This record gives sequence, C-alpha cells and structure tokens, in this order.
Amino acid sequence: MQKLSIIIPCFNEAQTITEVIHVFHKLVLIEGIEKEIIIVNDSSTDGSDQKIEQALAEINSPSINCLHHTKNTGKGGAIHSGIKKASGDYIIIQDADLELDPTEINLLIAQVTEKGADVVYGSRFLGKKVRGGTRMSNLANAFLTRLANFVFRTKITDVETCYKLVPAKSFKALKLVEQRFGFEPEITAKLAKDRSLKWAEVPITYHARTEEQGKKIGWKDGFRAIWCILKYGLGSGR
Repeated sequence: MQKLSIIIPCFNEAQTITEVIHVFHKLVLIEGIEKEIIIVNDSSTDGSDQKIEQALAEINSPSINCLHHTKNTGKGGAIHSGIKKASGDYIIIQDADLELDPTEINLLIAQVTEKGADVVYGSRFLGKKVRGGTRMSNLANAFLTRLANFVFRTKITDVETCYKLVPAKSFKALKLVEQRFGFEPEITAKLAKDRSLKWAEVPITYHARTEEQGKKIGWKDGFRAIWCILKYGLGSGR
C-alpha cells in the first residue's frame, strides 16, 4: 500500500467536522503511507460547508479536498462521489464525527502490510470496546451481523462498522446503488462475492453518540439493512 484515500461523508456535522479535519491532517500512517482526504459535503444546512472551507484554508494542504453536493444524496451517495474521486490504492470511510479513533486505522493497515489481508474491517465488538449506545442498538447490530454472515457466507463480527479498508480497485469495480445506510451491508454483500479476497478484522474503540449529539441512524435504517442483506446477498452480480 502506497496511498490511502480517506473518504469523509458529511451532512450537518458543524459541531465536529473542524476537529475531524484537523485530526486527520495530523494523522501519520505507518510505513510512510501517503494519505489523501476527501470530504464530501452532502448539501449540509447547518454551516458545515463554511466550517470545512475555513479548516481547509487554515491547513492549506493539497492532500485534503472537498466535494460539495448541491442536493442531499445520503451517506451512500456521498461515498459514491468520494470513491470516484479517490486516487489511492486503498480506500477507507470515516464518519464526520469522532465515534471512532482515527489512529486505529493503522491497526487495519497493518493487516494488509504485515499479514497480507485484502479487506480489513474494524470491529467494535471483537474487543468489547463499545462505549455508550443503547442495548437495543447493540442487539440490532448483533442480529444484522449474524444474518449477514449466514447470507454472505462470511465470518465477521460487525457488518455495520464504518471502518472498512478495501482495495480501491475492488471498491471502484462494484456497482453500488444504496444512497443511505443500506450502503454498509451492500458493500459487504458485494465484496463477499469475490471469494479470492482475504479478509481480516481488528478490534476498534467506539464512543457512541446519542441522537441529541447528532446520531442519524434509526429503526427504519435497521429494516432497510435487513432488506439489503437479503437483496444483495442472495442476488447475483456485483
């Protein structure tokens, strides 16, 4: 791995996006790997766009770019735009908050550079390092993961994780259609169809937000995730 593209979809994250940008600007990847940061402002209405442009002006780095959507497309839609723009040989997604610890991306990278993995997921449940979150949301994640493993014939512990480290070539080859949070099971379902890929997982730390703090996923997204697991897992094509 020579260059990692970090895609940050952002919708109404004015409270956290400035800190996220500065944290990733300072993030040093192992083994001298170059990083490219692609922020996708998904037509925010809370001033996130101004926060982004101010942070980019302060940092003034050619390795950080921002795409602005004129219409909200959902997390999946924002990620689609980021994937098209990515020029790294690997891609990872980072939410525009700090529920996850960005330094732990290096743990995922090490599975590629040292262990020869192709696809690496950061699991919030492997090391039981989940902080916060409701019992219901944790049970829902566990159910979705078990269903996904059964349908996809995989052995992962966190299908809904944000941290998915994937070869850019594989990511760009997928025909992704989900616009909202159905993107998470869709990407896993379609990657799992390529049985030549070597998978790995590493435990990551997770500080769950509440709805008051900006958490956007809800029970409707859970039902959509079930539908996506069945649709893309049982369907043909990538």
